[in-house]
Amino acid sequence: MAVSTFTYTRTHTAAFVADHMRNQLKRIVQAAGLSPEQLADDWTIVGPAARTWLESGHLEVVTIEFFKPGSSTLQLRWDFPVTYDGSGVDDDMWVDRDHVQRTIDKVGRPPTGCTYRIILSCKRGRPEVPGMSSTSHLSTAGLVSRSTGTAIATHDITAGLNYWRPA
Repeated sequence: MAVSTFTYTRTHTAAFVADHMRNQLKRIVQAAGLSPEQLADDWTIVGPAARTWLESGHLEVVTIEFFKPGSSTLQLRWDFPVTYDGSGVDDDMWVDRDHVQRTIDKVGRPPTGCTYRIILSCKRGRPEVPGMSSTSHLSTAGLVSRSTGTAIATHDITAGLNYWRPA
């Protein structure tokens, strides 16, 4: 019985975290002055991958990179590092929207002319998901990283919030 309970719970929390991750990414994109249309299109592939890898425990970080097309230099980057050691309280599921908004306000917008992309970083051995392929992050040279705390939490999965901006 414990296995089926865990499976149902992990499926439920994985869907909750993935859906709210998408919502927070949308807020970041809109705050950057960009259309979230690309995010919505990409999420038809990225969303199922995020859920699959959250369920299996392979997803480590969801990243959104802002850069100028044709450049290998980042302008801004946001990371949602994932851990699988939530609160342990069965009905503990929340999103700290105020915290995310305060951080967005603090970081500001990328320069005009930027675009963005979403990257899912996983542990080795992850299940294959159709439409996903390997890539690498753009260089963070010239940027500094700050961790701001937890943005999304459930009883078994949490997603933190980090940002990278010019030093």
